[in-house]
Amino acid sequence: MYALVKPGCKAGLELRRVPIPECTAIDVKIEIIKTAICGTDLHIYNWDEWSQTNVKPPLVTGHEYVGRVVEVGSMVSTIEVGDLVSGEGHIVCGVCRNCRAG
Repeated sequence: MYALVKPGCKAGLELRRVPIPECTAIDVKIEIIKTAICGTDLHIYNWDEWSQTNVKPPLVTGHEYVGRVVEVGSMVSTIEVGDLVSGEGHIVCGVCRNCRAG
């Protein structure tokens, strides 16, 4: 798949072909329909003071999207293949890796 990647600690992003992530038991795989750019993406692109403190390249950028679920992990019980979904970075579940890491 193609993704905008922050390859290193400097201004800019690169469009690169990257492997499609695997869907583990606790994941869902989403086919992206539309994306958008937000302030976080601009910080990362510009490599300003905030991003230098909070971002650890290399990484695939982006968290503003709408998509359709195409695969569901065996431990996922509240989402089904075909569901229309969007990402929201400000709601915490207390269960996923990011929530557990704080």
